[in-house]
Amino acid sequence: MKNLVFTRYFNKAHTPGTVRPGLKAPFRPSRGTGFDSKEEEEPRRVPKKEPMGTPKRSLSSLTPFDSGSSVKRPKMELPDPYKGDTRGRKATQWLDWMLLWVALHRDQFDEEEQMVVWILYHMTDKAADWALPIIGTIIKGEGNPPTTISALTAKFKEAFADPDAKRAAARKIAALTQTTTTAEYVTEFRNLMAELDWNTEAYIAQFTQGLHWKVKELLSTKDHVPDNDLEAIFAALVKIDNIRRENKENRPKKLPAKSPVTATTSTSTTTTRVCLSEDPNYVTPEERDCCRAAGLCVKCGQKGHGIKQCPNGWKATIKEVVKVAEEEGSGKD
Repeated sequence: MKNLVFTRYFNKAHTPGTVRPGLKAPFRPSRGTGFDSKEEEEPRRVPKKEPMGTPKRSLSSLTPFDSGSSVKRPKMELPDPYKGDTRGRKATQWLDWMLLWVALHRDQFDEEEQMVVWILYHMTDKAADWALPIIGTIIKGEGNPPTTISALTAKFKEAFADPDAKRAAARKIAALTQTTTTAEYVTEFRNLMAELDWNTEAYIAQFTQGLHWKVKELLSTKDHVPDNDLEAIFAALVKIDNIRRENKENRPKKLPAKSPVTATTSTSTTTTRVCLSEDPNYVTPEERDCCRAAGLCVKCGQKGHGIKQCPNGWKATIKEVVKVAEEEGSGKD
């Protein structure tokens, strides 16, 4: 049934003079090759002229190889068919690989709709049960089936993305804040974006909300950063943050101020020692030790009692003895 539908779409016979959009005949994508051999190559068709104002297909920007280029494209195996038994990240990864494959082989497709049908055709088992009705509506031209890569991506994620993973990603991205460089913050933000299907405005609002306050401050001073292009905002803020960090590292460092604590302590200690040495009753520690060793009183220098029981009081200093002697001598005269 599946092969019959595919054959009717791509290889259906048409009356002379009519052109049915389809793959270039014969279309034999071989697993393990990224380009046809010389024996299988056919002269390239002249590209159909697009009506004025028709936007360029976004898928062409996924690969740097021009359809008219003689440069051989890299080899890429055709991914295994998707069975539909796995959901979430593995399912979206399979779709990403298929999108890359058709991008590298886009010269074998006349229209983007054919890429969509080819991706849908490359599904089996449970996934085929979902894909075949869509192929049927595309062939019949009924309803509103996905006929562009972006529409197919949205519908595929709606069917095979993990709803729990989406809710978890929404919680994580809402709590995400910049704690390191802007480049690392952008990487974390992109990883969570892969699980979500928000619009651009929502992504921009959430991204700017989690920015470091200093980066936000610098962003407010830049008028040239677009406010509706997420990729441009990513690139601009990474550049702004890198310059900010570089300037911070190269800024001259201030020399630490000298502390006056040492001078104050030294002055205080010196002052204390001077005051003690000028006290007439001051006894040095050495003199005290000598008196105690000889059994003498520290105050009067006599034996038989200690400093606390001394009845004589402090002994006179040398200056006091000289003064008393002078007074006694003058009295005799």
